[in-house]
Parts: sequence; structure tokens; C-alpha cells
Amino acid sequence: MLLGMRTVIDAITEQAGGAATLTVAGLGARPEAAVTWSGLHERAKRMASVLAAQGIGPSSRVGLLGDTSVELVTAIQAVWLRGAAFTVLPVPTRSGRQANLAHLLAIVADAGFGLVIVDDGCAEAGEGLSEAVPVRRLGELCERAAAAAPATPIRPAPGDLAVLQYTSGSTQNPRGVPVTHANLAANLDAIEATLGPDALDPATGRWLSWLPLYHDMGLIGFLCLPMSRGCPLVLQSPMAFALRPMSWLDLLTRHRATSTGAPNFAYGLLAQLLEAGVSADLSAVRYMFSGGEPIDAAMMGRFTAAAAAYGLDPGAVVAAYGLAESTLAVSFSPIGRGIAVDEVDRDRLERDGHALETGEPGGSARLVRLGAAVPGTQIRIVDATGSVAAARTVGHIEVSGPSVVSGYWGEPARPGGWLRTGDLGYLTEDGLVVCGRAKDVLFSAGRNIYPQDVEAAALQVQGVRPGGAAAFGISDGRGDRLVVAVETRATDSDALRKAVAVAVVSQTGMAPADVVTLRFGRLPKTSSGKLRRAETRRRYLAGELTERRLALVDRSVQ
Repeated sequence: MLLGMRTVIDAITEQAGGAATLTVAGLGARPEAAVTWSGLHERAKRMASVLAAQGIGPSSRVGLLGDTSVELVTAIQAVWLRGAAFTVLPVPTRSGRQANLAHLLAIVADAGFGLVIVDDGCAEAGEGLSEAVPVRRLGELCERAAAAAPATPIRPAPGDLAVLQYTSGSTQNPRGVPVTHANLAANLDAIEATLGPDALDPATGRWLSWLPLYHDMGLIGFLCLPMSRGCPLVLQSPMAFALRPMSWLDLLTRHRATSTGAPNFAYGLLAQLLEAGVSADLSAVRYMFSGGEPIDAAMMGRFTAAAAAYGLDPGAVVAAYGLAESTLAVSFSPIGRGIAVDEVDRDRLERDGHALETGEPGGSARLVRLGAAVPGTQIRIVDATGSVAAARTVGHIEVSGPSVVSGYWGEPARPGGWLRTGDLGYLTEDGLVVCGRAKDVLFSAGRNIYPQDVEAAALQVQGVRPGGAAAFGISDGRGDRLVVAVETRATDSDALRKAVAVAVVSQTGMAPADVVTLRFGRLPKTSSGKLRRAETRRRYLAGELTERRLALVDRSVQ
């Protein structure tokens, strides 16, 4: 455990003699690669010498652009060993190359990188960045490092910048979250304290992740944490999971992984696979985190029921809440409890913001309990005036503690110790419940309708892709008109739209004014797979959701 003013570099250096292994699964023609943490550390020290020749040192910032690989992780360590900070940049997709490049250029301009390192798969993007910043190929740096002498690590101060993490904002105006070494150490300590030392014991723990390293859950939770503790780790390219979700189950089975995690939508995909009958063994999994987006209680119940037949203990599933501005973790549900639901009166919740427990499922909202704050972090709920709200009263979620950054990159430091997260929620006797993003809430007939409730209803319709539903409102002066967009492979779009409308009305009491059907992958999402509702709404209004059916839903479904 990191104590006092120690940093993650101290922990990595002390683990340098460890024999545990980092394994990166193969993708296409690229074979599986494995290296011990001690071997990777030696490579990183040699690469640090090469970076020094490029002028990288304390106060430098480096952009890293590439798919998950041993070489990319080596570069991450090497940047830290030079006393510098890094940003893992989002890998460009095959479509929308100009928009992707514009987004990368906006980050480059904001971050002030001294260098951007790109792998061969991102060479085209590297060429596009080369007029704005020096660009070097990762393969070339690795070749030079093989013949270089190892550098002496530079020990950063706790207040030095460790990671400049960019949030999923607009394409033109990304916001940087400056995570210091003190922030990072505090959050890693808090996660370890919550899970217990056995979770990261090199002799018994085996972590596995396909999450992108340009997102905080993948970078902090599933790389920095096991790497700093010398715990065995298996990484997979996010592209491999996207192309074949079954590959996640294959790796969990083959490597007997004990800890893994993903956003909610991925568990919907696994539920479908497990229900269909596949070859998998989940009996080794002790921690299965669900975070990064709102958690659908019904869908997670479906997943745990299906996974139990493959050896998964339902108590292994951990509901998590976090955000980049708090480095990563804010709260975890109690370890070993599994998914727990707060069942509250829907009408009271939507009309006056009171979460009153009820035993009547027909008129209730089922919200996942996210547990108490991790050690060192505090959570409070405040009303519109900033006054602390009573228990079970919905308000703005605010957090404070040593993991919480002081402000956004290039902006004045935040006054006071509390950060407003942008989420609405309430506190129960055992912790936090999140209702939704404040900016996404719909208002109709005196009620606040949370879009994830609409989306959860739509996702229950056969033919709608797991994680493939987005709900948003369009104001007409009297309230919000509801629009629902869903991804599907169904050939009968009219029947699917009608089924979605019926499901939404029956679950929420609000009829959609329009239901849009889209091909798989057409909904705008962040790098972590989280829905971008505002961008979906913009594209709808601009007529850019090209498969949209213009006819309004038949009001008879009401």
C-alpha cells in the first residue's frame, strides 16, 4: 500500500523485482505478448533514456496514441520515470477521420505536449498531428531503447502532474483533468483498502480488462492499480471485444481471472451469450465491477442469473460510481453483497424528489445502490441553493477528498473543497444512489423523467441491442417531447418502434413523440461506451440520424 506522501513511481520501482506477468492478448495477425513486470520496468528505464534525448523531463507532457500493447504500457512507465506526465489519446475510428483528427488536434493544443508517440496502427493520425507537435513512432523508440543504457528514475513530488485525463466533452472543446501523483496514490490506496489486500496479492490475484487505456476506468483501475502492486494482469484491445464480445469470456476462462469489469452495456452482451449457451467458466472471478455508466438493475439481474450457471457467485458483482475528476473511484457497493436495489415510489421520486421505499413493484422505480464512499472521499447531496439535502432527497451529488482534482486544466483552481459532479442522486442508510445526469433530465406534466429509466424500458424489447438505446427531450414550450433512438438488426422497423413505445409508456407513463431505429454502432458514445445523449439530440435535430422515421408514434399506445 502507498502511504503518506509516496507516489505510484515508488510502488512501481519497489515491485521491479516481481515475477508476475503482464499479458496482452493477440488481435488479428498480432500474437499474444507477455512480459514480467520486472522485465517491463527494465525496458521502461531504457526507453526513459531515449525520451531524455527527445527533451522529455520534469514538467513535460507526452501524448500516447495507440492500441493496447506491451510497448504502450512500457511508454507509460517511461514517461513517468522521466518525471513527466502523459495523456493516452483516443484511438481514431475508421469512420469520421476528419472529426477524429480535429478532436486530437484540440487536445494537443490544450495540453501543450512536448511529444506525441504513435504506434503503427495510428500512423495516419500521427501524420495529421505532426504539423502541430513533434511526433515519434513507438516502434522506433522501442528499437532505440533496446540499445540504450537504463536511466535513473526521477522521483516526482506528490503535487506533480501524473496524468492529464481528457473527459468526453465536445469535439472542439475537450477539458483536461489534471491528476497529480498525490491524487493518483490516494485513489489507488482507497480502492485497495476497499477491496482488501487479497484482491491484489500477486500470488492469488489475476486481473483482466479490455477497457481502453484512454479512459479512467481502464487506465487507473485496470492498469495503474495492478501494475503498482505487481499483480498479474491480462489486457485485451477494446477493438477485440467490440468485434467479438465472446473473447472476454474466453480470456476469463483461460486465464482464471479473479478481477474484471466493464460498463453496464457490456454485461447485456454477455447475458445474451450466456443465455444462448456457450463454453465458459466464471468460477474464479471474485470481483466483477460494473461502472462507467448508469447501471440497469433488471439487466444486471438477468446477467447474474445467467452467469450463475457458469460458476459466477452473484456476490462477486460490485456496483461502482466514479468520475475522472475524482481520479476514478468514488464509491463501491459492499464487497460480497452483489447488486442491491433501492425500490422507491416512482411518483414521489419524479414529482417531488423524495425517494420513499415501497414494497409495491408495480409503481416503483428500481435504482442500484452504489455503496459508501471509498476511504478518504466524502459525498454529500445539495439542493439548488447549495444547502445539504435531507436523506433520501434528490439533489446534486458533490464529492471531496484527496483523490479529487483541484480544477480543470488551464482553468482557475476550484474554490472550496467540494466538486459538483453533474449527477443527481440521494443518500440512503448505506450509501449513494444515482438518478441521472442533471442536464439530461426531462420535464413533463410536473414530473422529472430520468432518461436511463426510458432507456431501460426500451432495452427490454426483443431486437434492441444491449446498451443501444438513448432517450432525450425536445422542448416545445409546455415541457419536453420524448425521443428514443435504438440500435437494432430487426427488419421490421415499424413493429420494433411500436414495441419500444409501448414498453416506455408502460414503464414510465410517458409516450415517445418519436422512436428512431439505427444500425449497430450508430449511436454516439464516449471512449468508454457511455451514451452521448446531447450529441444524439443534436444529430436528430440536424437530420443526421439518417435512418430516422419521421412519422410520430401512434398515440393509441397511451
